[in-house]
Amino acid sequence: MKELRLDAVSVGRGGAPIVRDVGLTVPAGEVTVLLGPNGAGKTTLLEAVAGVLPITSGRLTGDGDDIAGLDRVRRARRGIALVEQGRTVFAQLTVAENLRAVRRGPAADRALELFPELRKRMDVRAGLLSGGEQQMVVLARALAMSPSVLLIDEMSLGLAPVIVKRLLPAVRALADGGVAVLLVEQFATLALEIADTAHVLAGGRLTHSGPAAPLRKNPELLQAAYLGT
Repeated sequence: MKELRLDAVSVGRGGAPIVRDVGLTVPAGEVTVLLGPNGAGKTTLLEAVAGVLPITSGRLTGDGDDIAGLDRVRRARRGIALVEQGRTVFAQLTVAENLRAVRRGPAADRALELFPELRKRMDVRAGLLSGGEQQMVVLARALAMSPSVLLIDEMSLGLAPVIVKRLLPAVRALADGGVAVLLVEQFATLALEIADTAHVLAGGRLTHSGPAAPLRKNPELLQAAYLGT
């Protein structure tokens, strides 16, 4: 899949509207960041794209094909992978077993190339790793599935900024390798450093869409977008 596209997508939870009329494109080879305050609907939107939640209205397409009717498994087969927040490793399994749980062979080996630190930890149970190492395992496990579209939800949650600075260049490298990345991130300034395009979601609606550079250079513009003004 070379392009994921949302057109006027709305999503709800428990019958209540959360995300309204969102339109954005996630192209291959780019990092698209989705920023916004807590409760804006960012996780809801990613879960709808991945097939965890249904879309209330609008269109979700991959390379022009309607994929809104596909379940999560079939979307994964089309190349969409979701890295959920919370570092969901298999705690009792080793790092090697975590990777083998999804894929063996060259794809798993390539995933480790981005995180060479894990090579020395392959026989360690994932539950004993640091938070940063666990997040590396989660990302490597997603990459072992050879996704064409990678949805990353708050991978920095609970991590120190210095660890996030180590992880984000790996995300940039993935995009440079041809993956379409949609990144939800709380560290807006750090995320914008690796982003091509930025969208800000506030109150369930997009309040800003465009190149990331202006938001990097103008914090006041970013603040205004967060406030929905």
